[in-house]
Amino acid sequence: MTRALLIVNPAAGGGTARADVEALLDVLGQSFAPIDLFETGLEHPTATELGARAVREGYDAVLVAGGDGTVGAAARALVGTKLVLGILPFGTYMNIARSVDIPRDDHRAAAQVIASGSVRAIDVAEVGETLFFEAAGIGLDADAFSAGRAVQRGDHGFAIAALGALIRRRSVRVRIDVDGRIHSHRILQAVVSNGPWYGWGLEAAPGARVDDGRLDLVILGDGRLRVFREMIAAFRNSDRPVRGRRYRGARIVLSATSELRVHADGAIVGNLPQTFVVKPRALKVYAPRKKG
Repeated sequence: MTRALLIVNPAAGGGTARADVEALLDVLGQSFAPIDLFETGLEHPTATELGARAVREGYDAVLVAGGDGTVGAAARALVGTKLVLGILPFGTYMNIARSVDIPRDDHRAAAQVIASGSVRAIDVAEVGETLFFEAAGIGLDADAFSAGRAVQRGDHGFAIAALGALIRRRSVRVRIDVDGRIHSHRILQAVVSNGPWYGWGLEAAPGARVDDGRLDLVILGDGRLRVFREMIAAFRNSDRPVRGRRYRGARIVLSATSELRVHADGAIVGNLPQTFVVKPRALKVYAPRKKG
């Protein structure tokens, strides 16, 4: 049997995650013993702290019941280790789970995937010293995340400042180095994606895979009206991929003479210049076997 540390975000699933997960222990118990359950706190313990505890104490797997934020936070502690991540989707979009075909609307089916023991190794992206699993956003994308997070924290002064920056933002000439191939574009908003989906379930990189050893740079446009139209169209039609100029590579370096903010899975990491690299198959995840 395999030792598992089970992380539950008690606020997930409308506050029912703990009870819902306990109802799945009969399925998970077919393959894991013991299963030690811990809840994340408002400040501590974080999912990353609990994941690091699992590594220190010699667990074999970390199972996470929560949204993309909780899953990604736990996963950061597991990158490059032998521990396997199990995802029990309790969030709205679940972009990481979606990227590896984990059922997002059926908790018992997701638990059965974990219990089956089928494992896939997926890529992890890094910018600076920050790991990310979905995408890093540049320009307007990062401004929007800053404003959204400030509103969530109740920091209205910072939110107003971030929204003002978003409104005033102008396109900037950016030098792009993709595996040594040099390009230049004016950029207002761009995304470096590790898989197909990011953020609010937007499909930034159709056809991308989380185990292909590549990142996708998608440039949405250089004009505010054009970018807003593109984002609104993508929001209104969830099956419509985001459209833009696209480059693919294992190492992408972006530099600009003017300030452009960057976030990685919602966490602000600074301004350009930044180097984005892929760590091929650095994270093990319980997932259905690849098709074909």
